[in-house]
Amino acid sequence: HLRRLLLTLPALALVIADAGYHGYDLAAALLAVETSFLIRMSSTVRLFTDEPRDAEQFRQGLVTYWPKDAQKNGQPPLRLRLIRVRGRRQGKKRGADVWLLTNVLDPKRLSAAQAARFYRMRWENEGLFRTYKRTLAKVHLTCRTVRTVHREAYGSLLACQLLLAQGAW
Repeated sequence: HLRRLLLTLPALALVIADAGYHGYDLAAALLAVETSFLIRMSSTVRLFTDEPRDAEQFRQGLVTYWPKDAQKNGQPPLRLRLIRVRGRRQGKKRGADVWLLTNVLDPKRLSAAQAARFYRMRWENEGLFRTYKRTLAKVHLTCRTVRTVHREAYGSLLACQLLLAQGAW
């Protein structure tokens, strides 16, 4: 779905996605249409640095993304930037670190703090949809016409927001 929408994105858009959207082909497609991205990396993805780096000390830097399949197919390596967002402290424990891959190479255009804030905002959005699906049991909409499906979605999202507002109050 995202690939179909790439040409409809506005200029200077920043696609922010979770680890399920990783992949050389998607990154290459985003680069081809000159769309910036910030994608959480899976631990299974192999990235290369110009020189050996200590993973514990790493905060951000340039990396090369060039999986074996891309190498075999003669596709070029992708020069990207990897950002490590330290997990937030919760009491005495620190949350898990998040590794974000972006094609915005200049830290002045997208700082590590901005990347962390944007990714956190995306995660909060996921929380809203989780509440929507679980609390209101809205995995499937039940209406039969486009007009009533829109009405059902609008009403149930409004109900979800009211529940969250009441909880915050």
